[in-house]
Amino acid sequence: MNEETKILWIDFLKGLTRSLVQVNLYKSDHPQVMEALDQTLAALAPLASSGEINLTLDNGKLLADGAEFLPADKVPNSIKNVFARFQAQTVTFRASVTREELLAFCGSQAVKTDPYEYLKEKGVSGIAPAKSVYAKVEAAGDKAAIKPGAQAPGSDGGTGGTAASPGAPAAEELEPADFPRSLSLIAARLTPDAAEQKRIVDALMKKFLQEVDERVNKALEEVKKEKRKIENDISRTEAVVSSIAEGVVVVDAEGKILMMNPQAEALSGKRLGELSGKKLLDVAALENQVLSLASEIRPESQKELDKGVATAGDKGLAETIKKATAIVQNEDGRIVGAVSIPTDAARLKEIDKLQSDFVANMTHELRSPLTSIKAALDMLRKDGTVPESQTVLNTAIRNAERLNSIITDILDFSKLQSGKLVFRQARSAPAEIAREASESMKAWAQSKGITLDLRTEPELPAVYADPNRTTQVLINLLSNAIKFTPNRGRIEISVDAGKEALSNYVFFSVKDSGPGIKKEDQEKIFEKFVQVASGEKVGGTGLGLAITKAMTVMQGGRLTLDSEPGKGSTFRVGMPVYRGQGEAQETSEVPAAPRPAKPWWRKLLGI
Repeated sequence: MNEETKILWIDFLKGLTRSLVQVNLYKSDHPQVMEALDQTLAALAPLASSGEINLTLDNGKLLADGAEFLPADKVPNSIKNVFARFQAQTVTFRASVTREELLAFCGSQAVKTDPYEYLKEKGVSGIAPAKSVYAKVEAAGDKAAIKPGAQAPGSDGGTGGTAASPGAPAAEELEPADFPRSLSLIAARLTPDAAEQKRIVDALMKKFLQEVDERVNKALEEVKKEKRKIENDISRTEAVVSSIAEGVVVVDAEGKILMMNPQAEALSGKRLGELSGKKLLDVAALENQVLSLASEIRPESQKELDKGVATAGDKGLAETIKKATAIVQNEDGRIVGAVSIPTDAARLKEIDKLQSDFVANMTHELRSPLTSIKAALDMLRKDGTVPESQTVLNTAIRNAERLNSIITDILDFSKLQSGKLVFRQARSAPAEIAREASESMKAWAQSKGITLDLRTEPELPAVYADPNRTTQVLINLLSNAIKFTPNRGRIEISVDAGKEALSNYVFFSVKDSGPGIKKEDQEKIFEKFVQVASGEKVGGTGLGLAITKAMTVMQGGRLTLDSEPGKGSTFRVGMPVYRGQGEAQETSEVPAAPRPAKPWWRKLLGI
């Protein structure tokens, strides 16, 4: 191919590439489209002087009328897509092609129907993609003749050409055949000799099996390595767990106990005969036991297992065990060991710390009011006629109230810990409960110049409550309000019936004008030994609100808090309306219904 012809072919490929792109970007009558189509046709005219030209994509090369023109990696993608869309090896462009036919050919790349049918519907005859395999015959001139399945003339034909190979079978012939049959078809196209065909098929089959065997062995080796790593990780983890536990419990796929060794029986406190057939989660619900069990314990191999872990038993004990154990991992994150300290020792450390804090707190809190009372009474003993005697008496009274509150908190906390706090619920008048609590705290409020108002709705329904314990609940809330309300502040006690969904309750509200409580601290104040108000800690045991909430809920009531910093706080205690509840419940201890898990108030108080 001379240089002039190469330039013509380059111009034609540029025009065709531009046409394919522009047709699929713009409408058919767009000026850019018209210009690209005309450029292509102008470049085609001198090339197709003999009637037609052929573009062939074969063995990684683009052939122009059979002559090698470009390597496949240099061919524009839009032209490669033409061959892929038609699944063709050769596209013939005739000199008679029109602008409309070229437009239809370029547009066939975007249609969803069969592209050959599309060209037929559009009446395109000047462009002909061909699926069949073509053999190349070098001609005497610059061009080469492209003939489907043809054989070139021999030397006796006077053309100077050579015989073409019969070529490989078309894809349509190979698709329905199995692999051995496909090899036979290929060999038949290579040679007519049956013996030679058999040797070719055998050689190809042998090579294929070798390749497959090598690939499979290589893949299996990787799988074996991963399997070995997983088995080693499992063995290592099992060894670590086994080394820190003597007891063994065997369960079935549903978590029912099948076998226990003597050490496991000792942990449970029961013989295998008593526990056999029971679910392990039910057995572990006993006191002083903690269980961690995989959520999915079936020996599944066809699906990814649930990695969740179910836990049962005492929450505090579980946390203690967790804090007393550390997992040792290697740099790949695999478990290789564990570090533990005796659980009893860890628990003792925690209890000792709480005890030390409590004793130190109590020592300070009991000593302060007693010192003030002693000093005040000494002053009265020396001179009972001093004008300040009333102030001194008020100081003594206030500190006596503080001392009484501290001692009451300690006693109630002790009763709650032992489960011996008794509630005698009966029909009670809410207004009387509120009035008694208000009168009890009036002297302390007056000593700080705090106004204490009581407001009750008329015709309130009776509540089902222990009047003494409910009065104590209100006194605890009032004591808390007086502590945090500044001098000459205001505290309002109100009693009202619940509305709509809360109509089964009567509410006692204690609203103060103190500093308020931050949102993040509002849950903390109901925990034991916690005292928080605007970030400042004040005197007291830190048990009052924890006991108050426990007493409220244990009577079937509810306790809520509404507070904002700088706007005071409102505590609301809702007690159930009396609706003829049975008298048998009046003298029962801790009337909470039995539950399989530990009651919330025990968790709140850490018992």
